[in-house]
Amino acid sequence: MYLDNNWYGDRFILSRYCKVSDKPVFASIQHGHVTIKNYKSDIPLGKRKLTITPWLVWNDKISNFATKSRVKNVIPIGAVFLYLEKIFVLPKKNKSKGTLIFPFLSNPEEKMLNNYDEMVDYLKKNFPPPYTISVSIYDLKRINKKYKGVEFISFGYRGNKNYLKKLYLTIKNHSSIICTYPGSPLMYSMYLKKRVFLSKSYFLKNLDKNKKLNLDLDIKIMLKDLSKYKINIKNLNSSKNKTRIKLMMGNKFVKSPKKLKEILGWDNIFKIIMAKFFSKLIDIKENFINGVNYSRLARVGKNYSSREYKIKKK
Repeated sequence: MYLDNNWYGDRFILSRYCKVSDKPVFASIQHGHVTIKNYKSDIPLGKRKLTITPWLVWNDKISNFATKSRVKNVIPIGAVFLYLEKIFVLPKKNKSKGTLIFPFLSNPEEKMLNNYDEMVDYLKKNFPPPYTISVSIYDLKRINKKYKGVEFISFGYRGNKNYLKKLYLTIKNHSSIICTYPGSPLMYSMYLKKRVFLSKSYFLKNLDKNKKLNLDLDIKIMLKDLSKYKINIKNLNSSKNKTRIKLMMGNKFVKSPKKLKEILGWDNIFKIIMAKFFSKLIDIKENFINGVNYSRLARVGKNYSSREYKIKKK
């Protein structure tokens, strides 16, 4: 029902796991890594008007903190990434090779200008080839320079139902993973027992003093959050991290298909109808505030400004 419920294919994956058709859920789903506490706002994470709908999170640290902050109806179900492994036939044995880097991606909220010359030079000096650089679909359209031994890859729009699957396979097929920030790709890579690294450079062209200070603070907060799960942030490749990352991703909270259907409201005709009803109300509200078709485009992750991103409309 919420605009982002099927971003990265999360709802689609859960529907496949529950063996039901993909449709609105009577819930809000956590997408990727979020910090236990909302450090940027006085509003607790998970705060929403429709508390009758549960907020589904990775683990009990998040749900417990939310509950202490008087946020109602927060349920840990584990990361959607964990359900992905249970439903798709994925390669169990593969010869992973080369290096994959996750730089900052442009998104509907902000345009990022990566310095790929600097990035490629860094890769070739420090890591084994071949090299793959993950970019957003709009960054991919803007790249007009080719680099020998380097592939640029995009997993599509946020609303691509196969987004997370493509991400999983790409990480799986590489031996070394580099992240410019400690976000979801880092968590997933650690879970898949890859050698992971945080780069010291942001590789950004549009990095002024204020932006750098903000990024430094964000990353400091995210690393502090990881340490609360007892993740060794000084040695990300510590053997103990391989166990702790599973706990952080909520492996012990993964639900059975029957229980998950109940939580998502897919076993209750009233909740199915209400989820569709609230979806329509949210569409009307968002379109009224942001313009016609905003809701539809946001749901599939295509709410970019063609003028800002210099992309010609077809």
